[in-house]
Amino acid sequence: MEEMKKSKPRALVARSSWLMLLYLVAPAPAGVLQARAQPNSNGFISIDCGLAGSSYVEDDTKLSYVPDAAFVTDGAGENHNIPPHFITPQLQRILQNVRSFPNGTRNCYTLGPLISGNKYLIRAAFMYGDSASRPSLICT
Repeated sequence: MEEMKKSKPRALVARSSWLMLLYLVAPAPAGVLQARAQPNSNGFISIDCGLAGSSYVEDDTKLSYVPDAAFVTDGAGENHNIPPHFITPQLQRILQNVRSFPNGTRNCYTLGPLISGNKYLIRAAFMYGDSASRPSLICT
């Protein structure tokens, strides 16, 4: 009888510990999914290379993309929509148009102002394809 009285508090403590752990861990996956779907925050910019229109929010990621015209020098380059035979339901919107730089020795964006000593993360996505019906390749 004495042994039974001692085991009840231990079982209660063990059950309470598991419930507390479950309470703390269960919301974690929801937080991860929610963080991925957050719109851009201060300090982040998502540029759609070759976008001739206005800004848009990408459906899957909820990221807000802006046209690249403000980041090229003196309107350098030309905007092009990719040929229709490359567009599939799986192709992200940011890959449906491009900016080409047929002239000039240097073709780049100007992002600024940059702060000396800060670290910057740049992620790019590229799609190779042309109007000669060659196979397309996507690299991110």
